Parts: sequence; C-alpha cells; structure tokens
Amino acid sequence: MNTKKLKNTAGYLITYTLMPALTTGTPVIVYLHGLKSSRHSEKGKRLEKYAYDNKYGFLAVDYTAHGTSEGLPSDFRIERCLNDVLEVIQVENISNPLYLAGSSLGGWIAFLTAEKLSAQVKGVLTFAAGVDFLPMIWEHLFTDEIRNLLKKGIVLGPNELTKGYCFSYAMFTEAEPYLLLNRRILYTGPVILVHGDKDDLIPYQNSFKIKDALESTDVQCHLIKGEGHALLSYPMENALDLLIHKGEENDG
Repeated sequence: MNTKKLKNTAGYLITYTLMPALTTGTPVIVYLHGLKSSRHSEKGKRLEKYAYDNKYGFLAVDYTAHGTSEGLPSDFRIERCLNDVLEVIQVENISNPLYLAGSSLGGWIAFLTAEKLSAQVKGVLTFAAGVDFLPMIWEHLFTDEIRNLLKKGIVLGPNELTKGYCFSYAMFTEAEPYLLLNRRILYTGPVILVHGDKDDLIPYQNSFKIKDALESTDVQCHLIKGEGHALLSYPMENALDLLIHKGEENDG
C-alpha cells in the first residue's frame, strides 16, 4: 500500500492511497469519502482491508481541502473533488475495472465519476448518497438572511447551524453544472444504494430519487431500519462481493 501525492491542475497538493492491481482485469475498489472526512475513515479502512484480503487493487483520494490534502474548508468544490479522482486515475494509468464505493458526498462523486468513466466503472455502491445535497442545504437549511449574507461574499461556518462545515456562495453556484437529480444519470451498470431510515443529514428518500434518475435497470435500494448516517453496521463487504459478481457477469 503506497501513500502518494499529486499536484493537481488547480495547484493543490493532494494525497491518496494506492494498492495497484496485480494483474490486468483485476478489480480496483475506489473509496470516495464524505464531506469533512478522509480516505482514513472507518469505511475506508474496512474497504482497504477487503481489497487486500481479496487481492484486489484499492484507491482512496483525499479531495482538495480534506484529510492531508492541501486547501482550506472554503476551497471545497464538487468539481475539485471529481477532478482529483479523475486526475489520479489518469496519472496512475489505472485501466482495470473500477468498483466505486461512495459515502455521503462520495456518493455524488461516485456517480459523476461513473458517467465520466462509464466503460471502466463496472459497479457503484453508495452509503447515504449525498447526490445534490448542496441545493438541499440552500433551500431547506438556510434562511433568506443567511442566503443574502453568502451572496455578499461572507463565508458561513463552521458552526452549529452548519454542523461543523464551512460554506461559501461559490460552493453552491459552481455545483450547478454537476447536479444530477434534475436529469437522467447516464450510467447503466449495477448499483447498490444503502441508506438508513433514521438519517438526519441526507434523507433516505434521496436514494430513491437516485434510483429513479439512473439509466441503469440493475439498481438495488437497501433501506436499513433504525440506522443513521454512518451505516457502519452494514455488511459493505458482502455488497461489494455481489456488485463485483454482477460486474463480471455483465462482462462475461
């Protein structure tokens, strides 16, 4: 397992973990972490061990302004997260089949990545997928007063209202080209969407909206009774086993 760094095209030094696949055709698990998290989260550690135990490749990237990558919280942008992942895959010349596992924000990045690399991405697994969560915050969490302050260039948070996050007006406006739930999600491979029915950050209904927006006809929604946002009790390893089986079956 190698920890590596890359100066991205935006000028930030980003950090990532890479365990190369041993042979051509071997799956590579790509872990995409959530907002204010990192590649070393509990899910990341579990998926790294899963990949190691099964002799798969593994990749996890600390997006700009996350983990040990450069950037301030106010530097967070959806486009930067996506490009960080795509640039690492390109620079490392990873051509193996990819299986994306995205948590919260990482679920949004997973589907954007799957659209960009649709032939290479063989399956997507998400946990409390935060697809289009920024418009949700703008419309349902913020008051008119807060929205006006943001429009004037004031950066909000981190504080109790923002649940420890940091938001700028540019985060919302620059995310608009990357919204997915106002159109079809152009990915046709197998997808497993996992959500807790007690999630107080991303409502579980969001995963059902994603299901309806996907072009794929092979979509499973796993709604876990009593679970919140973390979903650490969910057997994600079993879900990846199923996803990889489906991906290999589709290729065969």
